[in-house]
Amino acid sequence: MSSVDALGTPLGSYKDFVLKAIGSRWYVLVDQKNDLVNIGTTDVMFVVGRNGHVKDIKIIENTSNEALANVSIQSIQDAQLPAMSDDVVAALPPEGLRMEIPFTIFVNR
Repeated sequence: MSSVDALGTPLGSYKDFVLKAIGSRWYVLVDQKNDLVNIGTTDVMFVVGRNGHVKDIKIIENTSNEALANVSIQSIQDAQLPAMSDDVVAALPPEGLRMEIPFTIFVNR
């Protein structure tokens, strides 16, 4: 993690908010679909635009099944993200915040 991404910076704080918003939704969805998701990891890449809307969601790798991939994508789409502050925007390229998240289901859930 670079110093620009550090948690105490506006960008670091925004990334942390994004991860928590997506994670809290993901856990609810996994609990609801517990009987459908398999053990493994779905690695998802996406971009958060300056307005807080998510775009360009792509599965990078999936060692689980389609159910986990769908839950992971839905958790990203459902996350309620605020627009970025000027401080955050200033630290990013014009296309926005590119993120990659691995969503993993372990054996003992």
